[in-house]
Amino acid sequence: MHSGTWKVDGPRERMLASGPAALSDAELLALVIGSGSGRMSARAAALALAERAPLSELAWAHPGMLAGRPGVGPARAAALAAAFELGRRGAWSPPRRGDRILEPARVAELMRAAAHGDRECFHVVMLDVRGRLLRAERVAEGSLTQCPVSPRDALRPAVRDGAHGVIFVHNHPSGDPSPSAEDADLTERLRAAAELVGVLARDHVIVATGGYFSFVEAGRWRR
Repeated sequence: MHSGTWKVDGPRERMLASGPAALSDAELLALVIGSGSGRMSARAAALALAERAPLSELAWAHPGMLAGRPGVGPARAAALAAAFELGRRGAWSPPRRGDRILEPARVAELMRAAAHGDRECFHVVMLDVRGRLLRAERVAEGSLTQCPVSPRDALRPAVRDGAHGVIFVHNHPSGDPSPSAEDADLTERLRAAAELVGVLARDHVIVATGGYFSFVEAGRWRR
């Protein structure tokens, strides 16, 4: 069903009768933004949202950006953001502290939100001796296309917290996780620096909306 399609029957009544899958994107949006104030009706605002952007984009939009759309004020934007976040939490079970997290796919799950960032950020995932998650920390934030980070800054949290190992992670806002020559060079410098300070560097993973890239999985991690 096209996102802009609107049935004659009320969306609330049809949802109760047939379930949420029977509704179009616009109708689902209208049910969420039905609360709050605004001169534009919930129906009109929902249709405008559905026509301007796909749900995959709206779902990760900052509430402040949603509030700038026609008919969507702060209250409606907050309701939309809350609904999208609840949906993610209900369908997504990221690794928790104490979970083993050596597989790149699990790292990508942990850093799923970072994959949708609009700026490049560099994170360090800290592990215990058995490869179990301690925590993740963002150590640098850059621009749309780059995020300069020094080995010292990247390893400071691990040294401070006494982590046994680390996995380096950064995102590509372009949506393409393929590594650049600079990414490959940084990986080698980080690996060498980690060895010097006695921290086991296990991988460097790049996350993006188009997937992830693991230097270990690709056979580009020098031992």
